[in-house]
Parts: sequence; structure tokens; C-alpha cells
Amino acid sequence: MKIRTAIAGIFNTKVDAVGLSVFRMLYSVMLMGEITGLYRFRHIIFDRDPFVNAGEIDFGFIYLFWMISLLALFFGFKTRLAALINFIFGVIIFGSALKFEYHIYYSYLGVNFLLPFLPLSRVFSIDSLIEKVRYTYIGRHFKPDRTVLEVNYLLPVFAGIGLVYFDSIFLKLDNNLWTSGMGVWLPTSIPPVAWHDMTFLLNQEWLMYFLGYFVLAFETVFIFLFWFRKWRIPLMLIGIFFHIGIFVCYPIPYFALTYVVLYLLLLPPSFWLWISKSVKSQKQVYTFYYDAECPLCNKVVVVIRHLDVFNRVKCLTVQGNYQNDPAVKHLDEETLFINIHGVTESGKVRVGFWAYVELFKAIGYTFPLGLLISLPGISAIGKKVYAYIAGERLTVRCTSENCSIPVISEPVSETTDILVSGWNRLAITQKFWKWLIALFFIFQCLLIARVVPSVISDITTKYLGLTRHTVFLDFHFEGYNHEIKVMYVSQDGKEILVPVINEDGTPGDYSMGPTWRNISFDVISQVLKPAKFETRIKPYLLYFLDEHGINADGAKFRYYIKELDTPKLWEKDFLHKQMEKPWVPAGESTFEKKTAVFTWNAHMQQVFENEAR
Repeated sequence: MKIRTAIAGIFNTKVDAVGLSVFRMLYSVMLMGEITGLYRFRHIIFDRDPFVNAGEIDFGFIYLFWMISLLALFFGFKTRLAALINFIFGVIIFGSALKFEYHIYYSYLGVNFLLPFLPLSRVFSIDSLIEKVRYTYIGRHFKPDRTVLEVNYLLPVFAGIGLVYFDSIFLKLDNNLWTSGMGVWLPTSIPPVAWHDMTFLLNQEWLMYFLGYFVLAFETVFIFLFWFRKWRIPLMLIGIFFHIGIFVCYPIPYFALTYVVLYLLLLPPSFWLWISKSVKSQKQVYTFYYDAECPLCNKVVVVIRHLDVFNRVKCLTVQGNYQNDPAVKHLDEETLFINIHGVTESGKVRVGFWAYVELFKAIGYTFPLGLLISLPGISAIGKKVYAYIAGERLTVRCTSENCSIPVISEPVSETTDILVSGWNRLAITQKFWKWLIALFFIFQCLLIARVVPSVISDITTKYLGLTRHTVFLDFHFEGYNHEIKVMYVSQDGKEILVPVINEDGTPGDYSMGPTWRNISFDVISQVLKPAKFETRIKPYLLYFLDEHGINADGAKFRYYIKELDTPKLWEKDFLHKQMEKPWVPAGESTFEKKTAVFTWNAHMQQVFENEAR
């Protein structure tokens, strides 16, 4: 009964939306970082023939509009439309980078699908500001509803984390790597996977086995426990701990940080309210005087209060207040009506355009904007704009009759019934989320049971991010016994590292997120094949040449190979032993225009023959 009550509560309880808005902004930043990485390597990922023939998708064009939509999502402007555009671009791009997909793409797809339906803009958004301004009039400042159903906080966690863990545990429990307790130690001990040297932890045998089994337990219980408030903080702390570890250990930073952002949704909304209150200043540093009988002035004050998240500005009506301020009490009331006046903490009076300059500086985070508009030239334009707006009030004070801003009735409440009693936006939302959660879970179970037709599974994967999560399993590492280093040979014979693989065998600068997945498990895979390697290393060679402004014609590269051990049991200093293994010359390649001609030495040819057996 308690369980049923608790579950029902998340669909009926309304909480403050500030945490959801923080998530909106942080998640937007994560996606910006992810797609910026895709843009950097766009020719490698999306070109049909890298740097020769462009692919069907012009990612440079898409990147521009995707970034615009993410900026709109960050600032909460046309939020639902921005979220919808983000979803469409995600489906197009994440679904087309097949040789570069890695598991965070599916979390992005699932969360992106939910975003257009979530009330993300009720706090800290331009949309909420527009609503405040639209419905504010003299004597009444409109306050929109800033509460949301509690389930809205949990839905991204369910789609982005819960279902991933739920699927993953079935694969891990049927995999020797994890059932033997090696699931954390082994991937972190393989140089092509290990972003940083964590030997001091890897050498703690008991800790490695404990973490390996603890991950299994954590992923098993997560989807069943995170719905309950008393479990959210422990689950969040553990999850963030693990993903900070992933951030440090593996070259997939946006995967790790995106999961941290998702975990923050498990914080109680009261925490975010406490944070928002604690950052507010106890003392205002600037006083902004406005005409209480001016509709336009009232709306300006709404904007100021919306932007003043640190409570550094005091907005006072001229009527009944200016005579109590020594800085302006000597002025007559009509003068204060004609021009906006502001008073700094030190008692200096700013008038007209300069009152707004000081306002931006006082708010804090808009200080750079205040400096910018105070510059010569820009300030001249600003003063003309201010004079134009204020010009109509130089002789006649602004009133409800002459300011020409209409009074608009309040927006329809989400609890207002639509045609039928009890049928309103809130009730529809509650039912919609229940059905959606059930459908997501059922589809994931069917995928696990392998009873879904391929046509349906392709659709659920492409649009909902529902798939099997084969992450760090036996088959990734069985037979992974070689890695290859690439060196560019300059015209004077000097060798320069191509940062696909570093000198110590760890991932280089080109190995990040999707490109790391491609390099580590596609270019250099468990079974080395000459034709496959030559074809798939070529884009990175051309990228290096393009990045350094080197003509491809005649460009020469040398290759070195290192043999790696494939461990079956925990071993002390294993990572260091692999790093210290020598690089052996393997061959060379020379570009003739955009075509690379490879020559492999006898040692490398023998390696290829052994790999083919």
C-alpha cells in the first residue's frame, strides 16, 4: 500500500520547477559540447570520402541551426519548438553516424524525445518572462505557475539512466567479464581505453573486485528504487561518484557529464529552492525608481525583477518613496516622471540611459553588457533609443490611456476543464506520462527478450533510444592484443605524432567520444585486417594534414605496432606493463594526391597473417 501511495504521489504532487530549469540549461550545454566534437571531426564522420567527397548530410549547415536551437533551449525561448528541433536533429545525426555511435547517443535520443513534452520553461526562461510581461498591468504584476508534477523530474532519469541500466544488467549477468568481478578493472587497464593512468587504484585488488560487483548490484536495483524519495540521494551520490570516475578514466567526457546532469534531477526540489534563496543578496546595491501609473514602466520592472536573480536591485515607485531617499528627494516629482532615475549604493544618481547602464552593472552577471553599452558609439546609439522611447512622455506623463499597451486576460490554467468535467491539461498530462512510462518499459523488455520485429526495434532505437546496451563486455577485449601508433614524417625526416594513439598507448587527442569508439573498436580492432585498417585510418591522416596545413600529395606516415596482453585475472601493475612495451616498426604509407599507398614490413605482414587465423 505504501509503495502504491508513493508511486501515485509522483504523478499527483506538484513541486517547484527551478531544478527542472537548471537541468534544461545544463543538458543544453552537454549537447552543445557533444555536437561541437562532431563538428570538429565532421569530415571524418560524415563525408562519403573524407576531404574528397561530402556525404549526404552537410553537418556544417545542421550544426549552425542545431546550435541555435540549443541556445534557444538554454535560454528557454520558444522552448517546446527548440526542443522539437533538437529532437529532429538528434534523430538525423545520431542515427547516421553508425560507425561512430557510442552508448550516450541512445540516452540523448530518449531524453530528447521527452523534452518537448516537459514543462522546462516555467523558471529561468525567456518564455516565462514573456508571459509575465504579457499579463502584467498597473497595480498587478502577474506571477505564472512555477510548479510542475514531480514525475517531470524523474522521466529523463528513467529514459536516460534507468532503462539503460535495466537492459545492461541482463547482458552483464550473462558475461564472464562482469560475473568474475573484472568489469571495472579490465577496461581501465587496457591502454587504448584508459584515458589516464589510474594504477594506484587499479593495484588495489579488493577495491577493483568490490567495484565490479557493486556496479552489478547498483544497476540491478536502480530502476526499482529511484522512484522513492528516500533512495534518491544515495542513488544520486553513488551514480555521480561512478560517472566522475568514468570522466577521469575514459575518453568519453560528455557521456560522463551528461549522466551527472541527469543524476542531479534526483535532488529534492527544496534543495534548488534553498540554492536560489542562498544566492540572493541580503542588501540591494542599486535603487531603480519608476512611475507606478505607467503601464510600460511596470512591464520594465517585471523584466528587471526577472533578470535580477541575485536580488541586487530594489525597484521602487516614485510615488511615496523618492522623498525618503536623500539622493533624489531634492528633485521634483515631475522630473522623476519624465526620466528614469537610479541611485547607486554610494548615493550617486544615474538618469535616463545611464540609469539602465548602471542597472546592468548592478545585476551582476550582466555587468559585461553594462560595460559594452557604455562604450563610445554604442552609448550614443543607446541614448538615442532611450530618447525615442521616452520622448512621448516629455510633456505628457504615460498613463493607461496613452501608453497603448492593452490589458490581456490571464492565461488558461492547466486545471481548467476542457468540455468535460475533470478533463484538463493536468489530468491529460498525468495519464500521458503513465502510458509513456509503461510503453517505454514494455518495449525495453521486449528488446531484452528478443521478440520484437526488426522493423519495430529499428523505430524504437532511432526515435526513442531503446536498444541493447552492449557496453564493455567480453567480446570488446577478447583478442585485443595489438595497437598501432602513427607518425607523420616531415620533409626533414622528423617524426611527429598523429594523436590517434599517444606514445604510451593511451587515447590521443583525436580519440574522444565517438572517434575514440571508432578508433579503438573499428580502426584498430580485435582482428587486424590490412584492407580494413588502411581504409579506416585514412580519414584521420587527412584530418592531420588538413589541421596542420600540409599538402597531402607526397605526405609520408610511419606505423609502429605494440603487442598487448589479454588478461584473464587481476594483475598488479598491468597497465604500466602494457604502456612500457616497445613499439615495433610496422610499415609506411605515402599519399599520392588523396590516395594513400601502404607498405608493410615482414613483421607486420606476419601479424596480419596470425590475426587472420
